[in-house]
Amino acid sequence: MELFDQLMNPNWKNIPMEHKLVLASSVVRYFVNPLLPVADIRPAYYQMGGIKTETFTVDINGAPFVFVPGHKEAVLGWDSGINGLDPLDISSDRKEMYLAIENCLKLSVQGAEFLHDDHWMKKKIEPIHSLDELDELVNSQMSQLRTTEIPPLLVEVSPTYVGMTKVGNYAVINGKFEGQGDWFSIHEKDIHQALMPSANGSSVFADFPAHLVQNDAFFLRQNEDLDTYTVYAPYQTTYAEMRKQLEKDGMGLLSSDEWEYCCGASTRRLFRWGNQLHRNLFEPDESYLYKKNMFGLEIANMGWGPELVEDGLLAKGGWIFIQAENILEKLLPYATYYENHADALKAKRQEPLSPGYYCARRSIRIEM
Repeated sequence: MELFDQLMNPNWKNIPMEHKLVLASSVVRYFVNPLLPVADIRPAYYQMGGIKTETFTVDINGAPFVFVPGHKEAVLGWDSGINGLDPLDISSDRKEMYLAIENCLKLSVQGAEFLHDDHWMKKKIEPIHSLDELDELVNSQMSQLRTTEIPPLLVEVSPTYVGMTKVGNYAVINGKFEGQGDWFSIHEKDIHQALMPSANGSSVFADFPAHLVQNDAFFLRQNEDLDTYTVYAPYQTTYAEMRKQLEKDGMGLLSSDEWEYCCGASTRRLFRWGNQLHRNLFEPDESYLYKKNMFGLEIANMGWGPELVEDGLLAKGGWIFIQAENILEKLLPYATYYENHADALKAKRQEPLSPGYYCARRSIRIEM
């Protein structure tokens, strides 16, 4: 069997892991830019919504990538409206969800913060009055149903914030910074003031914020240990400039088809985890909105905005629709087949992007 055929499902599923790792070495040798450092090829196992994947990961230029096997006849898109969803899950009367959502939003940065626009988050929209309206809305915001071939891919596990560069890590307790010292010396006072605005009273013992966007100066994202932050500095870039930089390294963005496949594995479900909308979606320790999917990818997750792709509207996914009253309408930007017309960049390739609002991930197509 030819190398390319072995990298396609269902053939890939039936290959023992020992042989998968042999194929992994061939993929890296022939398809990754030889000028980029490569390390740590290792087996990996992922699952979500009953879909299991046995694959491998590899570090390329310091970032983790995962292999996504190809699929000759991937069914993508959605035209089933709310079929398969529990009417109770998508009812506009689910008041118990609102508090959970509010608490969840505090833990993840939102698009309006990068736009410095509080009015955007408070904007009112027309409520949904019936299930028929909701059914029509869902179909209008999904890509067309289609069948296409997806090539094997090496895909960056996590996206990066477009227009944000990592400058270091900051420890709140001792004020230690590891990274670009010259940059930090300029912003140290502002960062300290933003994280601890008062040394008096209960604020000393309060939890530190999960994230902090300070005008056009910096963006802080709290790490899992809760005591340190990854620190980002904004810079100006455009969609066209991003594409050009990726191509220099022999990489690119996912296509719209590849993005949908990487997100939901061609399942006939609206969301990558299934069609259930339960309260635990807004419990970070349990929520699928914070977990890697069946391919081991952090994709269409809370805390990330529209992701740049190479065709179509040039962006897939989006920020949670805060203004919507209906729970399903709020979550549609996380649907596998969502078409984000509001943040489309098709006519804006050369326009500066708001730092942090969009995200992007690198990928490598395995093509003969």
